[in-house]
Amino acid sequence: MSEPNDETWLREGLAGAVPEPPAAPDRAEGARAKARRARRTTVAAAGGVAASVLLVAGVVATVGGSSPDDDKAADDVPVSPYDAPACPAAPVDTQTQVGPDHVPDGASSVRLCGGNEVPIDVPKDALVDGVDDVAASINGLETAPSDLACTMELGPAYQLVFAYPDGSSVVASGELYGCRQVVVDGVERVGADEPWETFIDRLRAQRKRLDPPAPVDAATLECPAATDTVGVPSVGRAQDLAVAAYCAEDRLGSGTWRRAPIPTADLTSLVTDIRANTEENAGMVDCDVTPPVPHIVGVTAWGDRVDLQAQCTNGWFTVDVATNAVWSPSEDARAILERLFGEAR
Repeated sequence: MSEPNDETWLREGLAGAVPEPPAAPDRAEGARAKARRARRTTVAAAGGVAASVLLVAGVVATVGGSSPDDDKAADDVPVSPYDAPACPAAPVDTQTQVGPDHVPDGASSVRLCGGNEVPIDVPKDALVDGVDDVAASINGLETAPSDLACTMELGPAYQLVFAYPDGSSVVASGELYGCRQVVVDGVERVGADEPWETFIDRLRAQRKRLDPPAPVDAATLECPAATDTVGVPSVGRAQDLAVAAYCAEDRLGSGTWRRAPIPTADLTSLVTDIRANTEENAGMVDCDVTPPVPHIVGVTAWGDRVDLQAQCTNGWFTVDVATNAVWSPSEDARAILERLFGEAR
């Protein structure tokens, strides 16, 4: 018998080094859970196939001379926050989705997306660091009882879209109203505020380690149209404003605005005042509402939209509806606002 050549030796060595593809426990268990709920099942074998492909690639790389540490370092490089898969064109109906009854670990990114017709401010960057923390905040919620009774009002909703290296995705939808339900593949949990807040906290922490994109030109900021519905704030905060404009509407609801860009020095003073003179749970603001009722519109360094609406001419501004946070400008800040009102055209 002739001696095996190098090609045959390498082929046999690779075949022997690759074990049977492992089962995908998360997805297999998810399918079994769906069967128990008398729903249609699905078989997801892509995870095992992908594992085999990655293992073969690792063996070939080792034979070629690179070290396992080099491969691990390459695998640890996260996807860019801007290159991560985008939000779906329309919200996903998570009640009818089939898959695991939880969010599996190992996603490469998660995006915050709109969930219904009530708009939210959607950040332009995805979370790529601490993604499993967001998944854990969903999986740790209590399952909704079958007799759960909820109020019928409509409020803002969101979707967290988890993208995986194999190209698959899992969507968790949350409602920031009523029973605060979170739904993953038809399984309902209660406590939508926790995943929302976890995502926002992790994204802010991620941004501290990165450089923001190119700044927005203040001249491009537009005052709201008469039909605009202000999106529920997510990551953007008034105290993080980077550029802004002062908008004055002389007749309420007309959509006709006079506008004045806010100079950098003035905006710095106003932001400092917002940080010092904003009160949460401020209660109802009792004042005469006489035109003009201005807005301060702007964006943060990361492009998050911020819209501060005055409740009493230049007297009180709503900073955060969710926490009923109200900014009461100091005399110095009010003087800046009065000057901007006069400069608005």
